[in-house]
Amino acid sequence: MKKLIYLFLMVAGTTLAQKNTISVSSAEYAQLKSNQQLTPGKIYQLSDLVPPSNEKPSKNSTKNALCSCLLTLDNTFSLAMAPNDDGSSSYIHLPFSFDFYGTLYDSVIINNNGNISFLAPYYEFTANPFPDPNYNMIAPFWGDVDTRALNGGNVWYKVTNDALMVIWDHVGFYNTHDSLTNTFQLVISNGQDTIIHGNNNISFCYGDMQWTTGDASAGVGGFGGSAATVGVNIGNGIDYFQVGQFDAAGTSFDGPYAFPDQVDFLDNQEVYFDVAGMNAANIAPLVINSNICDTIDVYTGDTLHKSMDVATFTLSLLTPEFGQALTYTLNSDLPSAFTYQETVALGDYIQLECAFDAHGVIPGLYNINLHVTDDGAPVEHTTLNIPVRVHVQQSAGDKEMKKNELSIYPNPSNGNFTITSEMPLQEVQVVAIDGSIVATSTPNASQMNIESLSPGTYLVKSITQEGKSSVVRIQVLP
Repeated sequence: MKKLIYLFLMVAGTTLAQKNTISVSSAEYAQLKSNQQLTPGKIYQLSDLVPPSNEKPSKNSTKNALCSCLLTLDNTFSLAMAPNDDGSSSYIHLPFSFDFYGTLYDSVIINNNGNISFLAPYYEFTANPFPDPNYNMIAPFWGDVDTRALNGGNVWYKVTNDALMVIWDHVGFYNTHDSLTNTFQLVISNGQDTIIHGNNNISFCYGDMQWTTGDASAGVGGFGGSAATVGVNIGNGIDYFQVGQFDAAGTSFDGPYAFPDQVDFLDNQEVYFDVAGMNAANIAPLVINSNICDTIDVYTGDTLHKSMDVATFTLSLLTPEFGQALTYTLNSDLPSAFTYQETVALGDYIQLECAFDAHGVIPGLYNINLHVTDDGAPVEHTTLNIPVRVHVQQSAGDKEMKKNELSIYPNPSNGNFTITSEMPLQEVQVVAIDGSIVATSTPNASQMNIESLSPGTYLVKSITQEGKSSVVRIQVLP
């Protein structure tokens, strides 16, 4: 029966799309959009849109960093569509079945404006809050993406046996603005791909998010006007949820259904969940963290800069479904070292500022445990274990620090620093105190640029060709 329903929906959706399609040139569409003369409910097909070329990015096939969920573009990715405004890809075949609230799909459309759909392409550039009966979409960031500018980025995709990966890479906003760009990623799968944590089948991942709103949505300079929407909407008014809406710069966030929030809250974050079949009856609480790797590294015995004794991080807990409330427990197997404070507590959203102070702690591995429960039907819960590894760190001088034959200069620094080592190096990493890798060098590089790093204390970790490692602390100046 499910296959028959699926076939009917696909045929019905295709027929409806054909009836509502209007063929116009890019110039005609641009004029209609500028004059606010586009007809709601119509699908505008650009008659002169150039199909994607065979151009492929030429970068390494690895993640950007150990802690990052963003996949680095490599030559296995293809352009989803040529540079455009409000365009869509053709149907892309999936070699697996994607379960979207119990309906199985084996093809998908990638829409330029930060979402994918299954029944029809969507040109709509002004986002609406969810639920919305007009759209069947998954939206990592529904906003007015415009890739026509010289530095406006592109939309790329890759299909594997178990997953579809889509990256909106440094994309600008309407009307051909590229002074601010967004980088974000969507992965959907059959639940078997290890890119997504656990057995979840959707992941949203974010790089640097710099704008929210295009000019045609009442935005000014990329902000204000109609907020961008992040979430999932099946179109029946029942099956949907919202991570949030965003219309401003900054990091403030007050929950999925309160006032529009600030887009930098999404920077370097990942949100993953499962919308397959009965699992989607109630989506489990979401936990968004501030760049927590598999293990947080913190250092004890640091008598020069006590900041290295403390690892701080933020945990954001939210229930994506309207009207639910959360409860949680948070503890550590070393309670004397771990503290946290609620900075936001709004029922459907809780923000926790956490700290693990390793001063005087015996080196070893400790754990922080989180358990979050909603009050939906059925009740769902999410657990998270955060390992904390305490190391011994020796004191060192301010000007130049040496350990295990690694030297860096100048230190402190606010630009480039020079790396010297008595042994050939395979890689050099700059690591934040929460354990996230924020910069890497090529093998045997003699200099690293750190101008983009925020002021603070970091670790420089060198890895030799034999696999041995050394760690030196560096201070980044404003």
